[in-house]
Amino acid sequence: MNARDTFGGGVAVITGAGAGIGAGLARHASALGMTVVLADIDESAVTALRDELNAAGGTAVSVVCDVRNPDALAELAERVYADVGPVRLLVNNAGIEQFGYLWDIPVANWNRVVDINISGVFHGIRAFLPKMIEAAEPAWVWNLSSIGGVAVVPLQAPYIMSKHAILALTECLSLEVQSAGHDH
Repeated sequence: MNARDTFGGGVAVITGAGAGIGAGLARHASALGMTVVLADIDESAVTALRDELNAAGGTAVSVVCDVRNPDALAELAERVYADVGPVRLLVNNAGIEQFGYLWDIPVANWNRVVDINISGVFHGIRAFLPKMIEAAEPAWVWNLSSIGGVAVVPLQAPYIMSKHAILALTECLSLEVQSAGHDH
């Protein structure tokens, strides 16, 4: 079985899909034959990507969504399941960086990194995973970290901390899904 067999025909929801890794994953998911739901705070970016994917023969929907808002993700999950179909792949990708000496970083900037990079993943899991489990079909949750999740560098403490947190959260999620008997 290959990726097209596993994912083709399914629905992918990708947060932070407007640029970078999220946009690249969206293009790849579309090439595999997935219907791609592009979620990002940048409306023009996800609209342009949606148009690109649809023009190339794919099926994509763009949605403005702020992952810091749990209600926005819950509403997105409801809309996707009602209008698009069951989610086979959830990619919690939205993230930001913050550079500077830790002692110089404004509290608001620290909180923004935590709200997007950590809480955004948590909100995505809470909004989508119960529906994915209820569908009782094979499905995957990808919580994107980075090399920052396994290494440390100076001047990026908030980002590095958040990526370490995502690795721990994902490992806990995996164990919880397995212990609840939902690992397909």
